[in-house]
Amino acid sequence: MTTSEIIVQELLIYPIKSCGAIKVNEAQTTRYGLSLPSSPLLSDRRWMVIEGIRQRDQRHFSRMALIQPQFTSTGLQLTAPGMSPLNIPFSPLPKDIIELEHPVIKGRRYGGNVAEWFSTFLEKSGLDLIYFDDEFEPQKTKNIEQEYPNEALDSDAVAYQDMSPFHLGSLESIDDLNKRLPNPITIYNYRPNIIVNGVDKPYGEDYWREIQIGDHVKLRWFRSCLRCLLPNVNQETGIRDPQQEPWKTLQTFRRKPELYGIKGQFGIYLATSENGIIRVGDRVQILKEDRNF
Repeated sequence: MTTSEIIVQELLIYPIKSCGAIKVNEAQTTRYGLSLPSSPLLSDRRWMVIEGIRQRDQRHFSRMALIQPQFTSTGLQLTAPGMSPLNIPFSPLPKDIIELEHPVIKGRRYGGNVAEWFSTFLEKSGLDLIYFDDEFEPQKTKNIEQEYPNEALDSDAVAYQDMSPFHLGSLESIDDLNKRLPNPITIYNYRPNIIVNGVDKPYGEDYWREIQIGDHVKLRWFRSCLRCLLPNVNQETGIRDPQQEPWKTLQTFRRKPELYGIKGQFGIYLATSENGIIRVGDRVQILKEDRNF
């Protein structure tokens, strides 16, 4: 076991999939990811942009990176360049329920001025926003991307996340990758939820199988995070890198073809064993490692 002092450096909640992050000093861990301690329903990836019955993200509209949410006393407020702020009240929720084709999951569709706001900013008609209600059936983690091995339990689930309720990365890994790039990029391009500092070497988190954060929260590994082209979008400009960085650099040294084919790894996917509140500055203890991975 490592004896270095590892701490939580940053906590980030992405309320709308593929839009901006909200930095918080503390967060409640839940089955579906980080949430505000005051409301477990104001949580990570509870909202998602759709077109018809399919999800849309930065792989389709890179400008989504410029949509910045903030939590308010009544729900969310969204800002974006050239747009008036949009308030999305948490209550009442929309009554219109739809089922998506990809991923196969339900959502409460807003329509009206919310749909118009997204369509205007992203310059595409027919866009809308949906909310994941706890009454809906979630996606089962173990059934997502079945072509790659994972150790998810039957009980592990997500709302609108691609794969995992928690994505953890270290500053050491981020710094190492940035040093290898032609032009360093912001750490938020990798879109983690939990950023830690003090790992003994870059990518040391690859081997963590169970960790404890603070006094109570326990998280367990179920797969490496396999990176798509989304991190190529500059989160400050909403422009996709024409040289496909950092994806191309990751391909040169962060691949396990025998497990994950052509996809590069960056960070780890986690699920909760014991929930609680975690805070910036909390100590991270490594309870179990697999150095042979």
